[in-house]
Amino acid sequence: MSKGSRLRARKKPEGLSEHGLINGWADAVGVQVRQAQAGDLSAIADLVPLAGVGLEDVLREAVTAEFAGAALRSGLRGGLRGGLRGGPDAFHRHLTEQFARSFDDPLQAYLHAALVLVAEHRDRGIVGTLIAYPPINVADDHLQVIPAGADRREAQRRVVMLGAIGLAKIKAVAVAESERRRGIGAALLKRCRQIYVHCGYLLLYGAMPPTPGLSAFYRRQGFDVMEAGAPMDMWMVFGVHSSILPGADERFFFRRFPPGSVHRGG
Repeated sequence: MSKGSRLRARKKPEGLSEHGLINGWADAVGVQVRQAQAGDLSAIADLVPLAGVGLEDVLREAVTAEFAGAALRSGLRGGLRGGLRGGPDAFHRHLTEQFARSFDDPLQAYLHAALVLVAEHRDRGIVGTLIAYPPINVADDHLQVIPAGADRREAQRRVVMLGAIGLAKIKAVAVAESERRRGIGAALLKRCRQIYVHCGYLLLYGAMPPTPGLSAFYRRQGFDVMEAGAPMDMWMVFGVHSSILPGADERFFFRRFPPGSVHRGG
Protein backbone atom coordinates (compact mmCIF):
# COMPACT_ATOMS: atom_id res chain seq x y z
CA MET A 1 0.00 0.00 0.00
CA SER A 2 1.40 3.40 -0.97
CA LYS A 3 1.80 6.17 1.56
CA GLY A 4 -1.01 8.14 -0.06
CA SER A 5 -3.45 5.23 -0.06
CA ARG A 6 -2.47 4.39 3.53
CA LEU A 7 -3.42 7.90 4.60
CA ARG A 8 -6.69 7.87 2.69
CA ALA A 9 -7.63 4.58 4.36
CA ARG A 10 -8.03 6.29 7.71
CA LYS A 11 -11.66 7.10 8.45
CA LYS A 12 -12.55 10.21 10.35
CA PRO A 13 -14.68 9.47 13.42
CA GLU A 14 -18.11 11.05 13.36
CA GLY A 15 -17.99 14.63 14.58
CA LEU A 16 -14.23 14.99 14.23
CA SER A 17 -13.75 18.21 12.29
CA GLU A 18 -11.98 21.53 12.20
CA HIS A 19 -15.20 23.18 13.36
CA GLY A 20 -15.40 20.83 16.33
CA LEU A 21 -11.77 21.46 17.29
CA ILE A 22 -12.28 25.22 17.26
CA ASN A 23 -15.77 25.42 18.74
CA GLY A 24 -15.81 22.36 20.97
CA TRP A 25 -17.24 18.86 21.43
CA ALA A 26 -19.63 18.01 24.26
CA ASP A 27 -17.56 15.04 25.44
CA ALA A 28 -18.41 15.10 29.14
CA VAL A 29 -21.41 16.29 31.13
CA GLY A 30 -21.45 20.07 31.11
CA VAL A 31 -18.02 20.33 29.46
CA GLN A 32 -16.90 21.33 25.96
CA VAL A 33 -13.49 20.10 24.75
CA ARG A 34 -11.89 22.48 22.23
CA GLN A 35 -8.61 23.95 21.05
CA ALA A 36 -7.12 26.53 23.40
CA GLN A 37 -7.22 30.24 22.63
CA ALA A 38 -5.07 33.09 23.90
CA GLY A 39 -7.65 33.96 26.56
CA ASP A 40 -7.32 30.44 28.03
CA LEU A 41 -3.57 30.64 28.70
CA SER A 42 -3.83 31.92 32.26
CA ALA A 43 -6.13 29.05 33.25
CA ILE A 44 -3.88 26.53 31.45
CA ALA A 45 -0.81 27.87 33.26
CA ASP A 46 -2.63 27.37 36.57
CA LEU A 47 -3.65 23.79 35.71
CA VAL A 48 -0.52 22.24 34.19
CA PRO A 49 1.48 22.23 37.46
CA LEU A 50 -1.01 19.56 38.58
CA ALA A 51 0.68 17.37 35.94
CA GLY A 52 4.15 18.37 37.16
CA VAL A 53 5.03 20.61 34.20
CA GLY A 54 4.90 24.25 33.18
CA LEU A 55 3.58 26.05 30.12
CA GLU A 56 6.53 26.70 27.79
CA ASP A 57 6.93 30.22 26.41
CA VAL A 58 7.18 28.96 22.80
CA LEU A 59 3.87 27.16 23.16
CA ARG A 60 2.26 30.17 24.78
CA GLU A 61 3.44 32.31 21.86
CA ALA A 62 2.18 29.77 19.30
CA VAL A 63 -1.29 29.73 20.88
CA THR A 64 -1.38 33.53 21.04
CA ALA A 65 -0.34 33.83 17.37
CA GLU A 66 -2.92 31.14 16.45
CA PHE A 67 -0.52 28.84 14.60
CA ALA A 68 -0.39 26.14 17.28
CA GLY A 69 -2.24 23.20 15.73
CA ALA A 70 -2.62 24.87 12.33
CA ALA A 71 -1.46 21.70 10.53
CA LEU A 72 -3.91 19.58 12.54
CA ARG A 73 -6.74 21.94 11.61
CA SER A 74 -5.81 21.46 7.96
CA GLY A 75 -6.00 17.71 8.46
CA LEU A 76 -9.47 17.97 9.99
CA ARG A 77 -10.82 20.33 7.37
CA GLY A 78 -13.74 18.98 5.38
CA GLY A 79 -14.74 19.66 1.79
CA LEU A 80 -12.85 21.97 -0.51
CA ARG A 81 -11.24 25.23 0.46
CA GLY A 82 -9.03 27.20 -1.87
CA GLY A 83 -9.06 24.27 -4.30
CA LEU A 84 -7.44 21.92 -1.77
CA ARG A 85 -9.21 19.04 -0.05
CA GLY A 86 -8.73 18.54 3.65
CA GLY A 87 -7.67 15.27 5.29
CA PRO A 88 -4.37 13.63 6.22
CA ASP A 89 -2.80 14.64 2.90
CA ALA A 90 -3.61 18.27 3.72
CA PHE A 91 -1.94 17.85 7.12
CA HIS A 92 1.28 16.62 5.48
CA ARG A 93 1.11 19.34 2.84
CA HIS A 94 0.79 22.02 5.52
CA LEU A 95 3.84 20.76 7.42
CA THR A 96 5.86 20.34 4.23
CA GLU A 97 5.22 23.98 3.40
CA GLN A 98 6.32 25.04 6.89
CA PHE A 99 9.57 23.06 6.63
CA ALA A 100 10.25 24.57 3.21
CA ARG A 101 10.04 28.04 4.75
CA SER A 102 12.24 27.41 7.79
CA PHE A 103 13.97 24.02 7.64
CA ASP A 104 16.94 25.33 9.66
CA ASP A 105 14.50 26.25 12.46
CA PRO A 106 12.14 23.23 12.49
CA LEU A 107 10.63 24.13 15.87
CA GLN A 108 8.18 26.48 14.16
CA ALA A 109 6.93 23.69 11.90
CA TYR A 110 6.64 21.32 14.87
CA LEU A 111 4.48 23.86 16.71
CA HIS A 112 2.03 23.78 13.80
CA ALA A 113 1.37 20.17 14.89
CA ALA A 114 1.04 21.02 18.60
CA LEU A 115 -2.30 20.33 20.26
CA VAL A 116 -3.45 22.36 23.26
CA LEU A 117 -6.95 21.40 24.36
CA VAL A 118 -9.12 22.75 27.14
CA ALA A 119 -12.23 21.40 28.82
CA GLU A 120 -14.60 24.27 29.54
CA HIS A 121 -17.48 23.99 31.98
CA ARG A 122 -20.48 26.17 31.18
CA ASP A 123 -20.47 27.62 34.73
CA ARG A 124 -16.97 27.10 36.11
CA GLY A 125 -14.83 27.94 33.08
CA ILE A 126 -11.65 26.03 32.17
CA VAL A 127 -11.46 22.92 34.37
CA GLY A 128 -9.04 20.74 32.38
CA THR A 129 -6.33 20.88 29.75
CA LEU A 130 -4.18 18.62 27.59
CA ILE A 131 -0.90 19.52 25.90
CA ALA A 132 0.65 17.33 23.21
CA TYR A 133 3.15 17.90 20.40
CA PRO A 134 5.79 16.18 18.29
CA PRO A 135 8.90 16.18 20.55
CA ILE A 136 11.63 17.87 18.51
CA ASN A 137 14.34 16.70 20.95
CA VAL A 138 13.64 13.06 19.99
CA ALA A 139 14.21 13.84 16.30
CA ASP A 140 17.38 15.75 17.23
CA ASP A 141 18.67 12.73 19.14
CA HIS A 142 18.05 10.51 16.12
CA LEU A 143 20.20 12.73 13.93
CA GLN A 144 23.13 11.15 15.79
CA VAL A 145 22.38 7.70 14.33
CA ILE A 146 22.38 8.70 10.65
CA PRO A 147 24.45 6.00 8.87
CA ALA A 148 27.96 6.89 7.72
CA GLY A 149 28.12 7.69 4.03
CA ALA A 150 24.52 8.88 3.85
CA ASP A 151 23.60 12.13 2.17
CA ARG A 152 23.55 13.91 5.51
CA ARG A 153 21.42 16.87 4.47
CA GLU A 154 18.76 14.64 2.95
CA ALA A 155 18.93 12.23 5.91
CA GLN A 156 18.44 15.15 8.31
CA ARG A 157 15.39 16.27 6.38
CA ARG A 158 13.93 12.78 6.53
CA VAL A 159 14.50 12.33 10.29
CA VAL A 160 13.14 15.77 11.18
CA MET A 161 10.07 15.29 9.00
CA LEU A 162 9.40 11.77 10.31
CA GLY A 163 9.56 13.12 13.84
CA ALA A 164 7.00 15.79 13.00
CA ILE A 165 4.47 13.58 11.23
CA GLY A 166 4.83 10.26 13.05
CA LEU A 167 5.42 10.86 16.76
CA ALA A 168 3.45 12.90 19.30
CA LYS A 169 4.06 13.21 23.02
CA ILE A 170 1.36 13.91 25.58
CA LYS A 171 3.11 16.44 27.81
CA ALA A 172 0.28 17.07 30.26
CA VAL A 173 -3.23 15.99 31.15
CA ALA A 174 -4.48 18.14 34.02
CA VAL A 175 -7.94 18.40 35.56
CA ALA A 176 -8.91 20.64 38.47
CA GLU A 177 -9.10 18.59 41.67
CA SER A 178 -12.75 19.52 42.22
CA GLU A 179 -13.68 18.21 38.75
CA ARG A 180 -11.99 14.80 38.77
CA ARG A 181 -13.73 11.43 38.33
CA ARG A 182 -16.19 12.96 35.86
CA GLY A 183 -14.56 11.68 32.67
CA ILE A 184 -12.89 14.96 31.74
CA GLY A 185 -9.36 13.57 31.47
CA ALA A 186 -10.68 10.67 29.40
CA ALA A 187 -12.53 13.08 27.09
CA LEU A 188 -9.38 15.13 26.51
CA LEU A 189 -7.35 12.00 25.73
CA LYS A 190 -10.02 10.66 23.40
CA ARG A 191 -9.95 13.77 21.21
CA CYS A 192 -6.16 13.97 21.30
CA ARG A 193 -5.88 10.36 20.17
CA GLN A 194 -8.48 10.73 17.42
CA ILE A 195 -6.90 13.88 15.99
CA TYR A 196 -3.36 12.54 15.80
CA VAL A 197 -4.27 9.15 14.39
CA HIS A 198 -6.53 10.77 11.78
CA CYS A 199 -3.57 12.90 10.66
CA GLY A 200 -1.46 9.76 10.16
CA TYR A 201 0.60 9.52 13.35
CA LEU A 202 2.16 6.18 14.23
CA LEU A 203 2.91 6.59 17.94
CA LEU A 204 1.35 8.61 20.74
CA TYR A 205 3.11 8.44 24.09
CA GLY A 206 3.85 10.16 27.35
CA ALA A 207 5.79 9.71 30.59
CA MET A 208 4.04 9.45 33.94
CA PRO A 209 5.32 9.85 37.50
CA PRO A 210 4.70 7.12 40.10
CA THR A 211 1.34 8.61 41.13
CA PRO A 212 -1.10 5.97 42.44
CA GLY A 213 -3.88 5.26 39.96
CA LEU A 214 -2.23 6.78 36.87
CA SER A 215 -1.24 3.46 35.29
CA ALA A 216 -4.80 2.15 35.64
CA PHE A 217 -6.20 5.38 34.21
CA TYR A 218 -4.09 5.22 31.05
CA ARG A 219 -4.79 1.53 30.57
CA ARG A 220 -8.52 2.26 30.70
CA GLN A 221 -7.96 4.75 27.87
CA GLY A 222 -6.38 2.06 25.71
CA PHE A 223 -2.69 2.81 26.35
CA ASP A 224 0.00 0.29 27.17
CA VAL A 225 2.10 1.11 30.24
CA MET A 226 5.77 0.15 30.49
CA GLU A 227 7.84 -0.69 33.55
CA ALA A 228 9.45 2.20 35.41
CA GLY A 229 12.66 3.28 33.69
CA ALA A 230 12.14 0.98 30.66
CA PRO A 231 13.33 2.43 27.31
CA MET A 232 11.10 2.81 24.26
CA ASP A 233 12.33 1.78 20.81
CA MET A 234 11.67 4.37 18.08
CA TRP A 235 11.97 1.88 15.20
CA MET A 236 8.33 2.28 14.23
CA VAL A 237 8.79 6.01 13.58
CA PHE A 238 12.36 6.43 12.34
CA GLY A 239 13.14 3.02 10.83
CA VAL A 240 16.23 2.52 13.00
CA HIS A 241 16.53 0.79 16.37
CA SER A 242 17.27 3.50 18.90
CA SER A 243 15.70 4.17 22.26
CA ILE A 244 14.51 7.01 24.44
CA LEU A 245 14.41 6.87 28.22
CA PRO A 246 11.83 8.25 30.68
CA GLY A 247 12.85 10.54 33.51
CA ALA A 248 13.85 9.30 36.93
CA ASP A 249 11.07 7.14 38.47
CA GLU A 250 8.87 7.71 35.40
CA ARG A 251 7.34 5.14 33.08
CA PHE A 252 6.15 5.47 29.51
CA PHE A 253 2.57 4.97 28.40
CA PHE A 254 1.93 4.64 24.68
CA ARG A 255 -0.43 3.68 21.93
CA ARG A 256 0.75 2.55 18.48
CA PHE A 257 -1.18 2.97 15.24
CA PRO A 258 0.32 0.62 12.61
CA PRO A 259 0.57 1.85 9.00
CA GLY A 260 -2.61 1.10 7.14
CA SER A 261 -4.73 0.93 10.29
CA VAL A 262 -8.25 2.29 10.07
CA HIS A 263 -9.37 4.56 12.89
CA ARG A 264 -12.44 3.04 14.53
CA GLY A 265 -12.82 5.62 17.29
CA GLY A 266 -12.89 4.81 21.00
